[in-house]
Amino acid sequence: MTPPANPTSPRILLRQVSKFFDRFTALDRLDLAFEPGEFVVVLGRNGAGKTTLLRLLALLQQPSEGELLYDDCAADRLDSAFRRRLGFVGHESFLYDELTVEENLLFYARLYGEPPKRVAEVLQEMALEDRARSLVRNLSRGLKQRLALARAWLHRPALLLLDEPATGLDAPTRERLHAWLAGCHRQGRTVILSSHDLRESLQPATRVLLLEDGRLAFDGPNSPELPRQMQARLQGAPA
Repeated sequence: MTPPANPTSPRILLRQVSKFFDRFTALDRLDLAFEPGEFVVVLGRNGAGKTTLLRLLALLQQPSEGELLYDDCAADRLDSAFRRRLGFVGHESFLYDELTVEENLLFYARLYGEPPKRVAEVLQEMALEDRARSLVRNLSRGLKQRLALARAWLHRPALLLLDEPATGLDAPTRERLHAWLAGCHRQGRTVILSSHDLRESLQPATRVLLLEDGRLAFDGPNSPELPRQMQARLQGAPA
């Protein structure tokens, strides 16, 4: 998996961003900035706001309050061309169960204006060539997750937003995933992911965020002692 060089990552700015679901506050007045080319891991207990933050950044939701800006442009004014710079993997796969692996990728290739040969490249990169004609509904959880990653990577986005991307992957595939993400980062891409795995996810990270009850509890550079500190903060819940 060798990402092409010189992507154009946006600068992202959140100003007093809150997100409400009825009476529940998922995010509470977040002030954050993400610079182009960062590798950021977002930690937090279940319900801390990680998924909501990633979905806001992926433009799948809008803030209830505050401003979300990409290169000084409000999120609700961004056009479809800008969205091509984003790749998102979340708890929903956005895959079609009654289509094959290859048919799913060909569908998304047409949406993104990518040639069919790009599908063959991604199948090889994600080690899915032998599953190309398998129906998605027949895939294991781990294979579906690899296909979701292939879908997100198909158009070679400059900004990768990944909500617990290692879910369902075996140890060798997780290792390959993190090495691949580190390669994306070295090529200048911005990577923002949430994770429950402190040891593996923090290795390539340049910056770590911790959310608690929708608020920012920690924001700092990665360091050798940080996993121990974060584990202590997350004690009693999956990390």
